[in-house]
Amino acid sequence: MRKLFAAGSTALLAACTPTPEQTSQSRPSFEAVRDADSSIKAYYRVAGRVEPVAESVCRSLHADKTHNFCDFRVNVNNDASQAPNAYQTIGADGRPVITFNVNMLRSFRNDDEIAFVFGHEAGHQIARHIEQTQANQLAGAVLGGILVAVGGGDAQIGVDIGGAIGGRGYSKKYELEADTIAAHIADRAGYNAAIGARTFERTGGSSALLATHPPSSQRIDQVARTIQVINGAKAQGGRAPVAW
Repeated sequence: MRKLFAAGSTALLAACTPTPEQTSQSRPSFEAVRDADSSIKAYYRVAGRVEPVAESVCRSLHADKTHNFCDFRVNVNNDASQAPNAYQTIGADGRPVITFNVNMLRSFRNDDEIAFVFGHEAGHQIARHIEQTQANQLAGAVLGGILVAVGGGDAQIGVDIGGAIGGRGYSKKYELEADTIAAHIADRAGYNAAIGARTFERTGGSSALLATHPPSSQRIDQVARTIQVINGAKAQGGRAPVAW
């Protein structure tokens, strides 16, 4: 089991936002819209508006959690050799950390996209996806180890395969849930979630069984449906509850 979680945790905390393919081993291929300095400044400016909203949503849904559970830390990875990526992790102090690398920031066309992707990463924490994925990995590892051992094979191989399948089994569902939460957060922070979700037009997904991200068209449709709910509540003089 130790071997599974040494590998599994790394996979879990890796690329949340799908990225363009790399055409070179040293340089990621992507369309840079802004220079690094202005991109990072834009990120911190937008995060300054979106993070308090994400924290408020998180606390309203997790009043039973410790303060750190919803105390987001904003981070930038300045390694320009990496492909565009954004992801959510848990720090040693238990705080959720939202990290965008500089090439991801350079690829954004506008602040709405930054706000939406930030809301998406916060959505993973709000929906407790890391906890759920770890539980799925453990269940898959146990089942895989037992099945392979019963068949006379190496139980560790079963653990590794079962854990990998378990960890990926619900990943596309979790991405759509995070997209739904992101639409609510971006809208509450004063950004246009429909424009923000257009970032998916430049990133890929897959309908394959063990793919980690759903097709981009499915994600855009999910956001559009969520916006309809949000706008419907506004038309009635209310606010749509954050649900996923």
